[in-house]
Amino acid sequence: MPKNPPATGVAPGLLQNDLTVMGRIRALLLQNVAVTGLVVLIIISALLSPHFLTTDNIFNVFRQWTMVGLIAVGLTFVIISGGIDLSGGSILALSAVVGAVVAPHIGTFGMVGVVLLVGAVCGYINGAVITWGKVPPFVATLGMMTVARGLALIISEGRTIPTQLAPDFVYWFGRGYVGVVPAPVILTGLVFVFAAVALKYTTFGRFVCLVGDNPVGAHRSGINVDGMKRSVYTLHGVLAALAGLLFLGRLGVGEPTAGMLFELSGIAAVVIGGSPFTGGIGSIGLSFVGLMVIGLTYNILNLLSVSPYAQDVARGVIIVIAVMFSIRRMGSGKFRH
Repeated sequence: MPKNPPATGVAPGLLQNDLTVMGRIRALLLQNVAVTGLVVLIIISALLSPHFLTTDNIFNVFRQWTMVGLIAVGLTFVIISGGIDLSGGSILALSAVVGAVVAPHIGTFGMVGVVLLVGAVCGYINGAVITWGKVPPFVATLGMMTVARGLALIISEGRTIPTQLAPDFVYWFGRGYVGVVPAPVILTGLVFVFAAVALKYTTFGRFVCLVGDNPVGAHRSGINVDGMKRSVYTLHGVLAALAGLLFLGRLGVGEPTAGMLFELSGIAAVVIGGSPFTGGIGSIGLSFVGLMVIGLTYNILNLLSVSPYAQDVARGVIIVIAVMFSIRRMGSGKFRH
């Protein structure tokens, strides 16, 4: 005779429904770990400091992380395509130094074009070395990181270079406000919006995802895989140069040591947002969430007067946890773009 089920006081159907609901909640949290982590971080931070949720503090965080945010946008495309780029911070520094040097001679807005061209050339060289030279992305961009930083030091002779800039440039790229919102935050926000639309709704974005997911299949479909890779590295270089313009507009100087470790913070933001290093999938919106997780973590630790060294430890722990959840999502097949 079959044994009677143990008495639980709960009807089997209700118990099964509860398990189903818990499973769905678990899956939802796993799929959206970055958003869940950000919400938890905001709640905890608000309880720890009364200054955390003030308007001034929040917009200060946005402003501080605009430059890393631009690099993170470029890195999102690069990582989705199956690559990596370590040169963003160095391209930022080179761009700022070049901008400070040429601005007195060709004017502020001529300088903008030159700086963006510098970023595009650096990014294109990265892509060319990777696709034509068959050098692994880590090695190629590590080389560009060293070269760009070295060029910045050579051009500036290791000194900070002050420069005079047009008031309109300083307003939009540095110190202006539209209401209570810093103008650079608006510019960076527009870049995020355009990038999100391009990634999700354009042929270019779909090709980037396909190249990262299955380069052989992409090639057989008629996509110029190497050309797409050069394009995403060039885009990353342009956005890193744009970050250099924000640095120049905010401080009014070219600084050869600017942007140190910005590329690591950008990579961390993309990884926390759920883009795996294997490529093929990712989201600009979730990269923004990852950026805010890092930015707000640093902010609350600053408000609590925690040592900067401990802040770096916190960033490392966050990255490891994010990668762990990313691997679990990929393993379970539950990650959705």
